[in-house]
Amino acid sequence: MKAAILSIGDELMLGQTQDTNAKWLAERLASVGVPCVQFRVVPDALEAQATALRELAAQAPLVLVTGGLGPTDDDLTREALRLAMGETTPLVRDPDAAESLHRWFRDRGRPMPEINARQALRPAGARCLSNDFGTAPGLHARVGAAEVLCLPGPPREMQPMFERFVAPMLPRLDMATGVVHSFGQGESFLAERLGDRMRRDRNPLVGTTASGAVVSARVRGTGAAADAEAMDRELSVIEGIWAPYAFGRGDTTLAGSLGRALKAKGLTLALAESCTGGLAGSMVTAEAGSSAWFRGGVMCYANEAKRDLCGVRQATLDAHGAVSEAVARELAEGVRGRLGADWAASITGVAGPSGGSEAKPVGTVFIGVAGPGFVGVRRFHYPGERASIRDRAARGALALTRLAIGSPADFAVPFIWEWKPRG
Repeated sequence: MKAAILSIGDELMLGQTQDTNAKWLAERLASVGVPCVQFRVVPDALEAQATALRELAAQAPLVLVTGGLGPTDDDLTREALRLAMGETTPLVRDPDAAESLHRWFRDRGRPMPEINARQALRPAGARCLSNDFGTAPGLHARVGAAEVLCLPGPPREMQPMFERFVAPMLPRLDMATGVVHSFGQGESFLAERLGDRMRRDRNPLVGTTASGAVVSARVRGTGAAADAEAMDRELSVIEGIWAPYAFGRGDTTLAGSLGRALKAKGLTLALAESCTGGLAGSMVTAEAGSSAWFRGGVMCYANEAKRDLCGVRQATLDAHGAVSEAVARELAEGVRGRLGADWAASITGVAGPSGGSEAKPVGTVFIGVAGPGFVGVRRFHYPGERASIRDRAARGALALTRLAIGSPADFAVPFIWEWKPRG
C-alpha cells in the first residue's frame, strides 16, 4: 500500500502555520511500512482542492486529507470531496453527525451556533467519522479506486481519528523502528562512523537525520530484525559507535538524559545563563520530575548580576570581560555554591546580531561546568543567527554537563563547533 497526504489551508500556503500534521501522518504511516508517494498543500479554494483530490487518488490507493472541515465559509473540504467523487447531487445532512454536534454543545451547556450545522453535511456517497474531541466529523469516501479519508486540522482531533479509523485499514507488517540521538558532531561525521550499516539493502535499515543540532540514527527492521532483542542490539551497537555523543533513544531529550545521569547518582544541578537567558533552564524544567534534581538557575545577563548573584569577581570582569573563560569558570563555581548543587553549568557569549569583535565574534560562547573535584570550560563558535546560537549553546551546556558527570575525560571530546584560533 502507498499513500498520499493533502493538507488544506490558506494559513499553510502563507507560512503562517507549520504543517505538523503531514509530518505526523508520514511518520505514523512509515512505522507500518506504508510510504507516502506525494505530499501536497492547497489553499482554501474549491477547484484547487477537488483537482488535488482527483490527482492524488489516481496516484495512491490511500489519500489522507487534513483541514477544511470547520463551520465557516472557507471550510470547503466537504464540497471538494463531492466534486472529486463526481457527485452531482448536493451535500446531504447526516443525522448521526447532526446529533453528535448537538450533544457536543449540550454537554458543555452551550447553544449550538447555526453555522455549525453545516459540519453534519457530507457527500451522499460518503460516510461521516465521529469526532470525540471536537465538532468536525471526518469523512470517508472513494474517489476512483482510492480510499479517501478527510480528517480535522487540529492535531488533538486528527490523531485520535486516525488511530480509530485509518490505522485499522493499514497492513500489519512484522516491523519495528527505533531511534538513537546524538549531539556534538555533524551528520556526515556520524554517518561515516556507521559505515556499512547505512547500506540501503540492509535489514535493519539505518538512516540519519539532522534536526537543529541533534543528529539521529533511525532504524527500521522487518522480519527477524524486528524482534525486540534484535532491535535493541542494533540500537546498542549504534550507541557504542557514536559514543560519547549518543545521549538517548526515542523521545529522550538532552535535558532528560542529563536528568537520568544525575538521578542515577543522587546528584543535583544548577545553571547560570547569560546569553541564553534561561533557555537551558527552560529545557530542564520541561522534563517531568526535574524538581528532583534541578536546584534552580540564575539568568545573569548584566555584569552586576554575574557579580552579585553568582559571585563573579569584579576584577575578573574588568580584566577579561563578561564573555571569557575566566568568567564562565567563576559563574559555574559560583552558582554551584550559592544554590548548593552538586553540579553546575554556565553559559556566557555573544549571540548577536551585534556586540561581536575581532577577538570575540558573534557566535562566541564559553560554557563552564563545575562539579565535585572538577571544573572545566570550553569555547565554541556557533554559526547562524541569534536563535540558533542560543539554542546550540543551551543544548551544549546540558550535553557537556552530562559528559562530565559520566567521565571528566569525555568533557574534552571535540565538538563540531570547536573554536580554533586563527593561524
